[in-house]
Amino acid sequence: MSEWDGYILKDYRIHFDPETVVLDVGCGQGNQMKELAHQGSLMIGIDLDLSALVHCRSEGLSVLRAYAEQVPLKDSSLDGIVCKVVLPYTREEQVIREFGRLLKPGGRCYLQCHGAGYYLKYLLQPPVWKQSFYGLRSLVNTWTWAITGRRLPGFMGDTIYQSRRRLAKYFHQNGLSLLDDTHSDRFLGFPVFTYQIIEKRPHNVINRA
Repeated sequence: MSEWDGYILKDYRIHFDPETVVLDVGCGQGNQMKELAHQGSLMIGIDLDLSALVHCRSEGLSVLRAYAEQVPLKDSSLDGIVCKVVLPYTREEQVIREFGRLLKPGGRCYLQCHGAGYYLKYLLQPPVWKQSFYGLRSLVNTWTWAITGRRLPGFMGDTIYQSRRRLAKYFHQNGLSLLDDTHSDRFLGFPVFTYQIIEKRPHNVINRA
């Protein structure tokens, strides 16, 4: 039994049409890639974990070692993107900019993130006491980032939670529209996980204001 039982949506499904080119950001051991490949998608994965990439290649999966902020693929080359709880460990605004660059008009991204409730639960109900500090520093780092545009130094600044307001701003700036926003259960009234589907708008309606 996981401490996240009741918060993770068990019936959440990711689907792309057959023959679509899809990028899995933070592909790990490739489980999501294999599932989507069985549906007919043409999968590419990126990760920074060398052992995970070696495993994926042994399974015949196409993977690259790359940062989510700088994906070595051409503009408008993807029909779809999957990004499951990777954004908290990145420069979120740069990653969303990459998604806007990489997606073809009409291309979709399934985006799953951590909300404030995820780190509040670590702070107040940690499985191990040391994780309480992790929850606290992640919350403080996010507030510092949101107010000043800067993160805490070193490892203190490695994690932030996502807010719908910040994400909506990035979507607007990078030609992306929010198609679906699914709520999971909350902790103390704050979202734990957010599940969103975004779509690349046609070029003639992109607004970077």
